[in-house]
Amino acid sequence: MPTTTGSFTADERLDPQEMVVLHRVFRREIPLLANLVEAAPPGDPRRTAVLADHLDLVLGALGEHHEGEDDLLWPKLRERAAPDDSVVSRMADQHEAIAGALAAAIELSHRWRTQADRDTALLLAESLRTLDRHATAHMDDEEAHLLPLMADHITSREWTEVGERGRRSVPKTKILIFLGAILEDATAQERQLFLSQMPAPARLLWRTLGTRLYKRTTARVRRSGAALPRT
Repeated sequence: MPTTTGSFTADERLDPQEMVVLHRVFRREIPLLANLVEAAPPGDPRRTAVLADHLDLVLGALGEHHEGEDDLLWPKLRERAAPDDSVVSRMADQHEAIAGALAAAIELSHRWRTQADRDTALLLAESLRTLDRHATAHMDDEEAHLLPLMADHITSREWTEVGERGRRSVPKTKILIFLGAILEDATAQERQLFLSQMPAPARLLWRTLGTRLYKRTTARVRRSGAALPRT
């Protein structure tokens, strides 16, 4: 494998925008869920379950995304991107801080699901805001300083392995919902990028079922009209 800048063919070269689009899910959903949890009426197990289910999806996806980077990207970058591997080390340190905040939020979410009480809801909302601060600072740093290294030293196929690992971690019943979360704020070009990577039957399923499912899900979670991702 060549490791120097510009050594990849056009087909091999990674498009870093894919990570930016994925990051938008976490940038949007985590602070939104913090506000929704805080506003949830205490003692309402049905509302609590709706939000806790969505938290399971978002927090699980964030954790798996970072574990995929830890296992599949950082070792390659440390080998190929030296002497710039200090950036990778900083990313790994930030992942540790995020992992602690993520674990706290998951524990509180599980507790709140069973208790549906006001005190736990407030603790969970604050925990999500702490996680959001860590994650946002990391994503800002990653997009500014790591993505150029990835474009030079990680192939499109290697990045796809991270994405496939993440998709396997999402329950099959939630795949279309998470795809909708990715496409919600995507540009037309970004939507085309993600949809083009899907098999034709999956694209048809998204257009015939997924858009409606995502709209219903987000309306239920947000208790408001939800933007429908364009097909």
